[in-house]
Amino acid sequence: MLGIGIPLYICASASTPIAAALVLKGLSPGAALVFLLAGPATNAATLTVLGRQLGRAATLRYLLSIAVCSLLFGWLVNRLYAAAGINIIDWLAPTETASSSPLAIASALLLLALIGWNLRPKRGCKKDS
Repeated sequence: MLGIGIPLYICASASTPIAAALVLKGLSPGAALVFLLAGPATNAATLTVLGRQLGRAATLRYLLSIAVCSLLFGWLVNRLYAAAGINIIDWLAPTETASSSPLAIASALLLLALIGWNLRPKRGCKKDS
């Protein structure tokens, strides 16, 4: 994941669902953490700016520290999950057991009402021409 995360141009908010999907497909949580830490911090644009501002040696030290720290924390997360006996796949509920709670239905109806309220025509407001 370090080899994929470093050159990939991805922001932190886009890498989170990708990492979650990879974990659900069988990737270890530690490897997902490596991707989450290394991807946004070491994209090509960041490295280019750092290289211009700080020089090649500092950029190389930055890249090396990101790689070492992300690998170390990824390894620690895997050890923590193994020691605790946690398996993320066990947390998922089969789709056959999914059901809507009254709170979920009420929240959805409230959200739809608020969206409708926001989209209603406004009185007394002049439209820009």
